[in-house]
Amino acid sequence: MKRIFIAVFAVFMLGVSSSTAFNLKDLFGGSSSSSETATTGDSKSSSGGLLDAIGGFVNNTIANNKFTIDDLVGSWEYTSPAVSFQSDNALKKIGGAGAATALENKLEPYYKQLGFTKTSLVVEKDHSFVLKMGVLTLKGVVEKDASGMLEFSFSAFGKVSLGKVKANATKAGSTLNLTFDATKMIQLLTKVSSVLNNSTLNTLASLLNSYDGVYMGFKLKKK
Repeated sequence: MKRIFIAVFAVFMLGVSSSTAFNLKDLFGGSSSSSETATTGDSKSSSGGLLDAIGGFVNNTIANNKFTIDDLVGSWEYTSPAVSFQSDNALKKIGGAGAATALENKLEPYYKQLGFTKTSLVVEKDHSFVLKMGVLTLKGVVEKDASGMLEFSFSAFGKVSLGKVKANATKAGSTLNLTFDATKMIQLLTKVSSVLNNSTLNTLASLLNSYDGVYMGFKLKKK
């Protein structure tokens, strides 16, 4: 692992001039805050693309889906929106890791309006879960299939079945990227839309429908 970080740092130092500002959030795939600016528009564009590529590499190297449901037991809290794609081809079609980060930024205002920024996930030892997305509470059981994908069996009030939704999940230490099949998740949310803003939900659905194979969800931090 040390060799990987040394290699990444070497690539970073070769590709970014010493006059370009950066922070660790950039290096790990996060976007710079609006108050941070590079010395010129061109250098900002160039370094931003390189940082996105390095951030994606580091993130993919550290985070993985080699964990069991037992590793998810505990309480998790929202930190930011997350997206993933059904395949590498789908990701390439939208422009790679940088475009995926841009899509996550587009989701944030809708998440705020829907209350999803208050999302929390609790997984119990028997693999039952409680997913709170603002005013919406969903319960059920989570399983993992042979391909490494999670499958959430959702129910309302713990009794009425709302169906199953596949999810991509990668974990790195106390950080979990959890993203659901967007089409299925929007269908599920529509079923319980009486507690959500229909207009905002419809706009979010339209945005996600413009991307093939997209998964929507959350970056979560373990309490």
